Amino acid sequence: MKNESMWKPTRLVQDASTGRFKVNISKTYGGTLYLADLQWRYYMPLMREHLRGDLLDIGCGPVPYFGFYRSLVRSCICLDHPVLGHSQDLLDFQIDLNKEGRLPFDDARFDSILASDMIAHIQLPDRFVNELSRLLRPGGTLFLSSTLINWLGEYPNEFGHPSGPGLRFLAERSGLEVVHLGSYGGHADVLLDTLNKFFPTGPLNRAVMAFIRLVARTGWPARNRLHTRDRYALGNVLVARKPG
Repeated sequence: MKNESMWKPTRLVQDASTGRFKVNISKTYGGTLYLADLQWRYYMPLMREHLRGDLLDIGCGPVPYFGFYRSLVRSCICLDHPVLGHSQDLLDFQIDLNKEGRLPFDDARFDSILASDMIAHIQLPDRFVNELSRLLRPGGTLFLSSTLINWLGEYPNEFGHPSGPGLRFLAERSGLEVVHLGSYGGHADVLLDTLNKFFPTGPLNRAVMAFIRLVARTGWPARNRLHTRDRYALGNVLVARKPG
């Protein structure tokens, strides 16, 4: 990461007393608080298990997960689109991924690649994942996540939200072996996330989030997602390994 000393926590913050990471409410848009919490609880163990060595964090924006993974990896290269709002001071490379078919790295450059919730902005996802496969060392891993049922956060620059089988297809077509494919959120979670999006700010947001916490304590969302998350998921996560 360029100018690492300038990095500040955004989406995640570490609790000073427990050392645990949690969603940073003050830096997360109020309409996505429910989704962000579900994502982080799902992402955290997978990142801890699979991110290592020399990492490429691609489509990283303000590098929200750096505080968590920096103790897991040896080095970190940050890459994103050259537009305002994508924390240019932190980016090692500013590249329009829809114009550049080949990234400026040698084959087998990285031990792990983090492509978190950014593939929706890629016009040719099969070409993109194939390029990520080229960059991985043998035995290296790709963490690739995408929302499925969600609003278009960067409209009109979103072109597709792949399903779980869609992520598997992209990985296997690029010669990668899928080691994990899972969904987070189910039918009930979609309902609660939509309610959160209706009231994204102010006192109503606080009231809605308090209501959502009460509903969560009943156990209904957790029970519901056990049998609806594959076909009614908020999002999907794939971890794939390069053979060798």
